[in-house]
Amino acid sequence: MENHPFSPQQLKHCHLSVLHTLEKGTLIYSQGEIAKAFYFVQHGLIGLYHILESGKESLLRIYHTNDYFGFRTLFGENRYHCTAKVLVEATLIHIQPDNIQQFVQHNPDVGHFLLKTLANELQDAEHRLAKAAYNKSLDKVIDSIYFLTETYPEYCWTYREIAEYAGCETETAIRISKELKRNGLLKNTPHPSKLQKSSV
Repeated sequence: MENHPFSPQQLKHCHLSVLHTLEKGTLIYSQGEIAKAFYFVQHGLIGLYHILESGKESLLRIYHTNDYFGFRTLFGENRYHCTAKVLVEATLIHIQPDNIQQFVQHNPDVGHFLLKTLANELQDAEHRLAKAAYNKSLDKVIDSIYFLTETYPEYCWTYREIAEYAGCETETAIRISKELKRNGLLKNTPHPSKLQKSSV
């Protein structure tokens, strides 16, 4: 959990509203919507999904307690390129700037912090893209299982979600996970009650 230079309540020239007790599966915003706000996670887990033309979902990023998300699209004055939805019951703070320029001008710590966050996210995305170009499905599934279960141990990951994050088919994630478990190479596996292919 990162120490932020600001909390939502300290922000000026914006409107805050608290979104209480959002259940799993709740849509925060949809791919293609015009961005009008960004969000702070008070608690819970949020998944960022890109939906392909085929309708297949790809889990790109995860946000948890104390994370800000949605600002990249807002400040870029674009439409959301992904869909954000709740993975674990969450409470969010909806942050709607009155005017982007005034917001940044009157919240000087925000620009530096969000720029640093963007740089870290870009570095992570480039790292994953480079690995995806050369790694086989085995490596991608192993990396995804390790990252997801170590970084977000409070969530019971499904094979489908692991496959979405790894960029492979669910059947591939199941097969590789079972092979690794048989060979004693896999300790962190999806929760026994979550082995179905069902959607999130």
